[in-house]
Amino acid sequence: MLTAMTGGVPDRVPASPDTNWTIPVRLLGGPFWKVYYYNDPPLWKAYNDCVRYFGVDGFSHHGVYDLPPHSDSEWKKEIIEQIDERLVVRTTMRCPAGELTQEETFLYSEPQTPTKKFITDFKAQYDCLEYLLFGNVADIKFDTYKQIQQDMGDDGVVGLCMLLPTLLTQWRQPIEAAFLDYYDHHDLLADFIERWTDHLVQIAEAIIARDVRPDFVFFPNSGMITMQSEEIMKEFSLPALKKLAGMFKQAGIVTSLHCCGKERALVEVAAQETDLDCIDPLEVPPMGDCNLREIKQKFGRKLALKGNLHTTEVMLRMDPAGVEHQARKCLDDAMQGGGFILSTGDQCGRDTPDENIFKLVEVCEKYGVY
Repeated sequence: MLTAMTGGVPDRVPASPDTNWTIPVRLLGGPFWKVYYYNDPPLWKAYNDCVRYFGVDGFSHHGVYDLPPHSDSEWKKEIIEQIDERLVVRTTMRCPAGELTQEETFLYSEPQTPTKKFITDFKAQYDCLEYLLFGNVADIKFDTYKQIQQDMGDDGVVGLCMLLPTLLTQWRQPIEAAFLDYYDHHDLLADFIERWTDHLVQIAEAIIARDVRPDFVFFPNSGMITMQSEEIMKEFSLPALKKLAGMFKQAGIVTSLHCCGKERALVEVAAQETDLDCIDPLEVPPMGDCNLREIKQKFGRKLALKGNLHTTEVMLRMDPAGVEHQARKCLDDAMQGGGFILSTGDQCGRDTPDENIFKLVEVCEKYGVY
């Protein structure tokens, strides 16, 4: 896998459909909150076992560092509703600047959804943000990452995740208000983005200095253009990507970025202006804007590519013969010269037929050999 991620030519194209989130839990049976809330088992373990079940090449999104919360913050989680079909959990963060609250709803067979987010007034709650999002880097540990990496073993690679700065859509209620904040409080938001970047640099320095050796550092920035804009991505997210990818390149650590939705402009700027090694999922229209063959021809010498089978029209709805046809087209478009991982254009849906995932492994073993 790492050979392909760094532009090299492996024995065969890795088969690595994105099954990180729902399929591993579906295979276990029972309510999804057993995994997502009670960590029984942790999602990372469910994914590792899913990799072994299908025989795919693992590409885990679940590697984390153990970062204690801000020393002046207090956190509390409590179940406020539990019935047969759902679980509702409230999280409260108290700090010297105030109190923030989030509510998440866990449905029986779905991952959780935030139904009330922490930030309801960006300007009024600005001083709370560092307590919400920044931990105590001096006490960072990597025990959980090492456990995940050891469990994965030779079955795949585990990304150590670092979320690049973006608009605060993940924490803002309502989500549209994150865009209004950009225009109404631009200077204040830009100041926070700069502080966020500095915080990530401190974490990167700790990763490089400590005894942890991640398989790769992963930037899991879903919708980095779709949920912002190309212009905002270049203003807020790109500077951190340049800085961190450069630091890790110098340290000999592989980097990879995920940006579902529109991504063509990000591929170009990442190839031309950063030291990023690998990028995914290269979604096709209409949800994305990527043409795999064109991207391979223009940027395949600078970036390794991971993608890009459509997750609904191909993986969910086609039979194995249709999946094979589309997968072979991806190989034809991008496997030449190495630096390619056969994957999906984002997360495979929960009800994706198992036989379609098995088919990808078969295709790579039969047609993806170098």
